[in-house]
Amino acid sequence: MVAMVEKSREETEGRLILKKGEERRLLSGHLWVFSNEVATLEKHSPDAPLFVSVESHQGRFLGRALYNPQTLIAARLLDPFYQPWKGFSSYLEEILDRAIALRKQVCPGTLYRVVHSEGDFLPGLVVDRYDDFLVVQATTLAMEAYLPEILLLLRTRFSPRGIRIDRSVHARSIEGLPVGDDLIEGDVPRTLSVQMSGSVVHFPFRDGQKTGLFLDQRRNIESLSHFFANNDVLDAFCHVGSWSMAAARNGARGVTGVDTSSSALECYQENLSVFPGVMSAAIKRDFFEWAEEENRAGKKFDAVVMDPPAFIKSRKKKEEGVRGYYAANQLAIDLVRPGGLLVTCSCSALLESDELLGILRSLLKKKRRSGKLVYKGGSGPDHPIVPAMGELEYLKCLAFVLS
Repeated sequence: MVAMVEKSREETEGRLILKKGEERRLLSGHLWVFSNEVATLEKHSPDAPLFVSVESHQGRFLGRALYNPQTLIAARLLDPFYQPWKGFSSYLEEILDRAIALRKQVCPGTLYRVVHSEGDFLPGLVVDRYDDFLVVQATTLAMEAYLPEILLLLRTRFSPRGIRIDRSVHARSIEGLPVGDDLIEGDVPRTLSVQMSGSVVHFPFRDGQKTGLFLDQRRNIESLSHFFANNDVLDAFCHVGSWSMAAARNGARGVTGVDTSSSALECYQENLSVFPGVMSAAIKRDFFEWAEEENRAGKKFDAVVMDPPAFIKSRKKKEEGVRGYYAANQLAIDLVRPGGLLVTCSCSALLESDELLGILRSLLKKKRRSGKLVYKGGSGPDHPIVPAMGELEYLKCLAFVLS
């Protein structure tokens, strides 16, 4: 049984009035209202509403939004041009169907992100599809409240064999939602195998990281895979080896994966076993410790892929996270032989593309090495972005040829 927030609060929708001049960002297309931008909240009951109508200080209606008084982002706007409003249940069904229709246009096959939160005007809802299985994340109060309806709609549209409701996401705690064990509906196996880019990929599913696979990297992997031919490739923070498999498919001499997850590395070994002509090694170590040892020993690779988890967890910890990216990339640069390739990624929404580029620029100058930027990418079309919200461009992928 899915736990849910009391839903009856929808009938007592609140009225959120902004401070003078704070509507300008929303009028440009941004979808967030921060708590310090709120002048007053009018409500019809003692309980905080799940939904509010957002108005400027002069009374101009700006849209409906999900509301949470406990968070820095107090209100998250829905589609500001959605008309007519018939309640959230009706909105939810129509917008979900729009998201599904978009994927049919841009994502052939049955492996893609179905819903991408604000990018699909469903703030706090993420749904990934792996053939006959779905993973759902609800990270806002309203989406948690409507989770039973969301699951019903998904079952109707996809008839999945199983659904995993991922409740491990840190964002849930920010919204005051419980963080803990996942909820399971139907048949959800421990590991799953899917066909991706011409190979079968095995990955931990029931107890996997986030939603299972990192589907947002597919376009970057495919775009850069030809660089790995005849190369000795290091795949740092390798997870189950999506980058390593691409390298092996494109004729790499050898691949080395480094990660701390035993379950991910078991899948890594299985995934690379279908390339008997490519030497592969799976190393269960902390990358920072391992890389320092390898650098002291003078080890070099033709290509290094740096695809770590998000080092920046919150605005308060941004400086600490930036230091993490600096340290990881400094080690990576030292592992790339002259003429080799460095692929570096960040999935921290709070680290902008120019900031990641600045880290690399600073490190190359410090190391007295030249670098040519040969690729700059992000997430794929199943991860749509609202034009006015740079925050949604969370994934950055840069590739440099180093001399």
